[in-house]
Amino acid sequence: MAIPEYAHLPTFDITPAALLGYAHRLVEKVRVEVDKLVDSVCVGSATFDSVVHPLADLDNEFKYDVQYIALFQSVAPSPDLRKASSEAVNLVNQAYLALFQDEPLFALVDAAYGRTNDIPDEESTRLLARFHRMFVDNGLQLVGASRERFKWIAKRRLELRNQFMDNIASDPGSLWIPTEALEGLDDHMVKNLDGDQLKRIRLDRPTVNAVLGKCSVAQTRRDVFLSSQSIYPDNVDLFQETIRLRDEAAPLLGFPSFAAQQLRHQLVKSPSAVHDLLENLAHKLQPIASRELQALRSLSGSDLHLWDFEYYHRRLLQEKYQVNHDLISEYFPAEYTIQRMLSTFERLFGLSITEVEEKSDRHVWHPEVRVFTVRDQDSSLLGYLYTDIYPRPGKYNHAANFNIHPGFRKKDGSQSPVATALVCNVSPATADLPALLQHREVITLFHELGHGIHDLLGKAKYAIFSGHRTVRDFVEAPSQLLEYWCWVPECLQQLSCHYSHLPEYSERWSDAAKGARPPKEIPESLVQGLAAVKQVNQGILTLRQVAFSKFDMQIHDHCASSTSTPIAEVYNSLLQEMTLLQGPGGWDWGHGYATTSHYMWGQEANYYSYLYTRTLAADIWAFNFRNDPMSEEAGLRYRRMILAKGGSVDEFELLREFLGRVPSAEAYLQDLGVDPA
Repeated sequence: MAIPEYAHLPTFDITPAALLGYAHRLVEKVRVEVDKLVDSVCVGSATFDSVVHPLADLDNEFKYDVQYIALFQSVAPSPDLRKASSEAVNLVNQAYLALFQDEPLFALVDAAYGRTNDIPDEESTRLLARFHRMFVDNGLQLVGASRERFKWIAKRRLELRNQFMDNIASDPGSLWIPTEALEGLDDHMVKNLDGDQLKRIRLDRPTVNAVLGKCSVAQTRRDVFLSSQSIYPDNVDLFQETIRLRDEAAPLLGFPSFAAQQLRHQLVKSPSAVHDLLENLAHKLQPIASRELQALRSLSGSDLHLWDFEYYHRRLLQEKYQVNHDLISEYFPAEYTIQRMLSTFERLFGLSITEVEEKSDRHVWHPEVRVFTVRDQDSSLLGYLYTDIYPRPGKYNHAANFNIHPGFRKKDGSQSPVATALVCNVSPATADLPALLQHREVITLFHELGHGIHDLLGKAKYAIFSGHRTVRDFVEAPSQLLEYWCWVPECLQQLSCHYSHLPEYSERWSDAAKGARPPKEIPESLVQGLAAVKQVNQGILTLRQVAFSKFDMQIHDHCASSTSTPIAEVYNSLLQEMTLLQGPGGWDWGHGYATTSHYMWGQEANYYSYLYTRTLAADIWAFNFRNDPMSEEAGLRYRRMILAKGGSVDEFELLREFLGRVPSAEAYLQDLGVDPA
């Protein structure tokens, strides 16, 4: 009898107590295995095979479990389970920190680091270097009071990060706004808001975006924007302390700043190189942004504020370019479009992706979650892809890919199946309409699914290099590359289906007597209109990213504890100066830096990479895909030479081999309308 497709799926029907028990067992297993390793090998006989290989096996198993434990913190419907996940994550992270603060274990790894003649391949060489660096970065070469202080800082930083992420996973809050002050919002949206004369505006991402983009009442946009910049107030002190501790810890290790420490092994290797990159980009974009601002002022009749940009950007697209994003969204019902995205990945990368229909509730963490099996051309299992796309209380408030189980080479030589999840927040269905994706949301989904595909196609031996686990300023390039398909007419038409053609809405359209049914696929005229506005206001939008990147470098390359300038002033002033958009007056009007995880966990001293990796993505697109975006040959070549490698080999050498030359920013600057000369 054939084994059912769902038989090997991970399960998520776990209680808070069971999740904590799971974490405690993982911690105990790490402790026992490390003790066994230290007791069985002496420094004089420490080699890659005797020390690093068994440590790698332990690290593989640890990462396989810890990602699963952490998922619940961001997606579990139960607040008790989210709390238990938070406690469990803190427990296992502290244990992992202790692993790389273990002196006897470091002595063995350090000895093996000095004996490189028995290392079997390049990936293993990188693994040994990574492990050794992790010990060094955890203070193992420090002594005395410096060592003890560093250990305390490392432990405290984990605690702060965990508290910060707990807050990010909580309800962002809401405003109550009179119905008449919501003019411009879609009737169906207003009708579905809580309240009668006063409507409840939740400060989640989809609702804030809708108000900023559509509401014609400037005061409402102002109130919602400023409130969205002030959510999670408890994170302000957590953030401040974290920055102060990073400033203190880096010099203990011999680095002039936290940024210098973080960048030394990345593609852009120093704060000064990042500074030059950002200054060069800002210099080239500011004249473009000034012209864009003038065009927006011609619509507004006055100076523009930060909360005005999205509204007048939308009006400009509609009135000057006849691009109606609401009309376009009717061709992208969320569930259908995601299915078609997966079909695009099937074609490009030689995959078979099928939804698991016969699953039980225990195979997902919420009834709205869908799960897909991903197989290779030879039908071998690569793993599972989950989609969780609608907002709900307590859920992570942004868009991300959450790796649940990484891939790695198991002890029996087989590759472990990957489990990875697309988690985002698009506007849900209403009584009259399915969930419809704005074009920017189509781009976001393609981007985040790109991280998932990277994970699923990775063939690294070690989990630490699996899929997206590359150097930090390469991670975004594969996902940013996939955004290009969201502008390809053939691809957009394949992704589209006007919602009136969906079986569950077809009869309603007829009954409502709405006139002639629109075509099933998005018309070529709408696609051409989209293509025509790809560069519109990209100067301002890119300078906003420059502002975030400059903020990141400024707080991490200068001693925050030695300056009297509040962090909020640094953030808000840079945002206004770079975008040329005004704030409410002064600088003390919010703490947007503490409303996202970027600077706390994930992109600390690395936010510039969102811009740098766009230069890499544009180069790959122009070289390999632009002439034939749906080429299976090009897709498989990219899969084999880039995606399959993960972080297992030097990323710069990967790019040089793939492109046949050193990467160039020329294609990206052309995308922005900048003369690269």
